[in-house]
Amino acid sequence: MNISEDQYQKDKNEITQVVKDMCHKDYNKGRQYMHKSCLFIRPSGNPLDMDGWDFMMKNPNVKIESNDLLSINKLHINGDMAYVCYTTRGVFNYMGTQNDDVAVLTSILEKIDGKWLVVHGQRSTGRKPGDPFPIFPKKN
Repeated sequence: MNISEDQYQKDKNEITQVVKDMCHKDYNKGRQYMHKSCLFIRPSGNPLDMDGWDFMMKNPNVKIESNDLLSINKLHINGDMAYVCYTTRGVFNYMGTQNDDVAVLTSILEKIDGKWLVVHGQRSTGRKPGDPFPIFPKKN
């Protein structure tokens, strides 16, 4: 599907903002961009629907201290569908265990009623910030 360069840039900027908000430590800032039927695959491979996601993120045993976007590794838009691969660093406490992870995530987005929404997501196993980061091919 051919779209104008202006529309491509507009969509790219909107998707970039979605990713930034998804990486915000405030759960609600990113949740607004997750479609009600979104399925998220955890590092264990276990799927999580939005009821499970909400339960996990609102759980008092999960305390998110920070979640920062480190890089957008790849972003591709094809009409009303897009995918984005990005790297984050999250500092959180789960049931008293402190975590400081660098993870790679992939999200598939669909433009629904003019708004980009995440319809599928997947997160890699986290690595320590001092470990070598994944190396992605240079962008064209």
